[in-house]
Amino acid sequence: MSVIDNGELIAALCALPGVSDADVTPDADGGLGTLRLDLEAGVDEAAVASSVGRLLREQFGLGVDADRVQVVEDAVMEPAALPALPEQRSAARPAIARMHLVSSGLDVTASVTLSSGIAQATGEARGAASQTGVHRAVATATLRAVEQLVEGQVRFELDHLEVTPMGTERTVVVSLTLLTSRGTERLTGAAGVREDVRQAVIRATLDALNRRLEMLLTEV
Repeated sequence: MSVIDNGELIAALCALPGVSDADVTPDADGGLGTLRLDLEAGVDEAAVASSVGRLLREQFGLGVDADRVQVVEDAVMEPAALPALPEQRSAARPAIARMHLVSSGLDVTASVTLSSGIAQATGEARGAASQTGVHRAVATATLRAVEQLVEGQVRFELDHLEVTPMGTERTVVVSLTLLTSRGTERLTGAAGVREDVRQAVIRATLDALNRRLEMLLTEV
């Protein structure tokens, strides 16, 4: 097999729709090791991974194992404007700061960072590298971040998540269980999909926690 020009390979990968950057880490023998692809916000990771596999086979004659391709999406969000509330409660309400997704092989790892006043917490969760698996991993990572913000006062369990059509729009609906020393409570939240379903998943998860969360955060 002819030697692959990494510069040519990276240029070809960056030309694929949805790919913002690419990098190649050679293995110990100097051969093609791991491909890392940075994605534009809101793209379909599975579709990009399929395009990458086809490009490698047809243009470069490479068959690369799925676990040697890392598909990365890193989105930094501007905090949304909050309605006027008393200063303490307004500062306590969490906002989305960052979402980081890494798909590798059959797995996806989601990291969600939330900010509340001067506090910041990052939750992480793994799931299957499917559309449903990504959504559930993002919601679970959001819950883990909230648990850190409230310093372990509560635990959350994700019960149900779906993206449902509402007329011409789509809405994410999340159902979860809140566990405290006083017992359990079922909570439900919803958020309309604007551009990115994953960001709507985070907003729906926070919507389910809204009233309970403000009370818990002001007690921390």
